[in-house]
Amino acid sequence: MRIKNLLKLEASSEVITRPYEFLWLCFSLIVPLYFGLISLHHVFSLEHTVQDDARHHVVWLQRYSDPQLFPNDLIADYFQTLAPAGFRCLYWMAAKLGVEPLLLAKVLPIVLALITSAYIFKASLHLLPIPAGAFLAVLLLNQTFWLKDDIVSATPRAFVYPLFAAFLYYLLRRSLVACLITIALQGLFFPQLLLVEIAILTVRLISWQNGSPRLTQEKHHYIIWLLGLGIAALVILPFTQGSSEFGEVVTASQMQAMPEFGSEGRSKYFGVDLISFILSGSSGLRAPDMPYVNWISLSLPIILKSQLPLVRRVTKEIRVLWQILLASLGVFLLAHLVLLRLYFPNRYTYHSLRFVMPIAAAIALTILFQASWRWLRQPRATKASKQYVVLGMMGALLILCLVTFALPTIALSRQQWVVGRYSKIYSFFADQPKDTLIASLVKEANSLPTFSQRSILAGEEFAFAYHPNYYNQFKQQTIDTIYALYSSDSRKVKEIIQTYGIDFFVVENTSFQPAFLAEKKWLVHSSFQPIVLEAIAWLEQEQQPVLQRLQNQCSALSEGELTIVNAECIAIFDD
Repeated sequence: MRIKNLLKLEASSEVITRPYEFLWLCFSLIVPLYFGLISLHHVFSLEHTVQDDARHHVVWLQRYSDPQLFPNDLIADYFQTLAPAGFRCLYWMAAKLGVEPLLLAKVLPIVLALITSAYIFKASLHLLPIPAGAFLAVLLLNQTFWLKDDIVSATPRAFVYPLFAAFLYYLLRRSLVACLITIALQGLFFPQLLLVEIAILTVRLISWQNGSPRLTQEKHHYIIWLLGLGIAALVILPFTQGSSEFGEVVTASQMQAMPEFGSEGRSKYFGVDLISFILSGSSGLRAPDMPYVNWISLSLPIILKSQLPLVRRVTKEIRVLWQILLASLGVFLLAHLVLLRLYFPNRYTYHSLRFVMPIAAAIALTILFQASWRWLRQPRATKASKQYVVLGMMGALLILCLVTFALPTIALSRQQWVVGRYSKIYSFFADQPKDTLIASLVKEANSLPTFSQRSILAGEEFAFAYHPNYYNQFKQQTIDTIYALYSSDSRKVKEIIQTYGIDFFVVENTSFQPAFLAEKKWLVHSSFQPIVLEAIAWLEQEQQPVLQRLQNQCSALSEGELTIVNAECIAIFDD
């Protein structure tokens, strides 16, 4: 009789929560709107603003709006080739509708965040059917990804969040067709996480019975696994063939010999201490460091073994969290074994942990809040103990509220927005012919393709040593840039100008001081270090470079500490 009453109470409680589900969903969607609109206001309040990674992956797609941009540009060709097909297609369609890629990249994050939040809310209800708990999962997830530069970048990795959230929801709902569609889309936008999704489907084939692993007897798992494998193969094959335009990726032995992958290199992997190797950088797990409330997720296994009231409401689908972790770690280890064949290992845990930890933390907090509230209503609880519990609950809620309202200010500083400060220089280059080529080693050169939409010969942000066929060409361009800027041999400088068709140089006030080059790690800790050290030696020996001698005579424009030097003037000057 007691069991029947309990079942009736359980059923009635589910009926009671349903009318509130839509209300909590609306509250959940306010969260990404809140964070997104603040980010959007920041982007549009400044004239020249771009997210750092958009300079790598989005700028070159401006070719869809104007095919004459970046002609014969090695850097543009490389990054556009690496872009996944779905990502390119979306920006191409937007460009055909009159929306420029750089504008779309500013608006997309809020749309992606809204889609992610809706799916996570619905997915969380399959784990713990408490709408307030699902709202908490959305809140913690949004706090997690708005504190990083992933979703705000509008690059391929930004699409991980809505697509993986959709995959998780349809997987839990057992919607075969919809789940397979999300798998295909993931492969078209971010193929690395497609491998994690296939690994999740593989792990779900195993069930634990009497403390030992057994193959599941549920046919649904085998069907979706086989179909998922087939779709993954169809999607990934064109991607691997497309990226082969720049040849094979660098091998592990080549990486070990290159300073670029050393402890001080731009893509450091080798030479770091063991803890850093496991937890951070390109080789590490990269768990979310903020918000700190995510670490409450570690208590969930203990809570689920307790006798707290809400534990019995947790469904068996909670196992999907462990399945995601196991699958991610498996591909993570595989990526270490076949180094860089599957790109860097951190790609396979970085994103999945940003789903698992907030969801697990939300479930743990919901169970603890409900247990605390229920205990407060018991007459046997003493007044003093009630006060402690109330203070604890209020403190936890206060922390969540403070993090929510203070987070946008913190987030903007962590989202790596690049703000341009040289509007006259940007306008000057934008007025030049579209095949204009700029040679420079100043930091601002990295932003010239974005704010002026003109090509540069070399730049720190584009020194990616992953494909030798690209990097060897980039390396030669960088070496020639160094010679053109610092050589005292006018014949050598003129030869480089003519070879590449350089139109302008950009230098700053300190460009011809030894410290300028010595402080640039991407140059000093690189495969072209000997040339860099040679140039530093020239400056230390006071061998005045040709560009320094003719800087004043050939100056085209100065703004702040930067000066544009006309390369044609250098080439025709009889020095």
